[in-house]
Amino acid sequence: MTHSLHRLGAEEDLKRDYVVMAMPSKGNTDVGSAPKIQKHLTICQKHNPICLGGQKVGNSCLISAEELIGNARDIVSTYNGVFSDKETVKEIIKEEIEEQVGLSIVISGVYDEVKDIADAVGIKTHTVNFSLGIWGKTELLPEPEILEITTLCGHGIISQHLVRHYFEKVAKGYSAQKAAKEMAALCYCSICNLERMAEILEKGLSPKKEKQLEGIR
Repeated sequence: MTHSLHRLGAEEDLKRDYVVMAMPSKGNTDVGSAPKIQKHLTICQKHNPICLGGQKVGNSCLISAEELIGNARDIVSTYNGVFSDKETVKEIIKEEIEEQVGLSIVISGVYDEVKDIADAVGIKTHTVNFSLGIWGKTELLPEPEILEITTLCGHGIISQHLVRHYFEKVAKGYSAQKAAKEMAALCYCSICNLERMAEILEKGLSPKKEKQLEGIR
């Protein structure tokens, strides 16, 4: 899914940021898909996701995993888990294969890391999408640290102004973890990496946009 491709940051940070998505195919696997969706979400939950959910089931920042999984219906949408390390994702994909979940699975992350996962579990890559970066009047963009957070929400629901507000709050002593959770709750497809959010907030903003973007995937 292309909305998870535009996450910005240093390569080492992006190597700690994976989205595992499942999606029924309309007219093929959507009828009777609720148990498959539940199985996928249950497997993800078992491996302690940073964030879990989707547009049609809810966000783990707002409701319990049990309620979220119970909300699954035969609806075409994305159902997502966010993780911070390659080995965990590898184990999830192994389980998806063993359990024969029966849904299309997409892993979003740094290409070489995702390729390693696919090779390790014996999957032949079907399709690869890359982000081409940001084009146009890039001088009008906000600070790189703000972009690192806003691009964690693929639908652009987290405003740069809200992020700046939370940077200011955290600088005054507000919990970075709490701020991250409050922002991630707005992302209705639930693909925000709260751990990265909190780390970025704790570091603070660079003065006058002097720091350059170090990477994009």
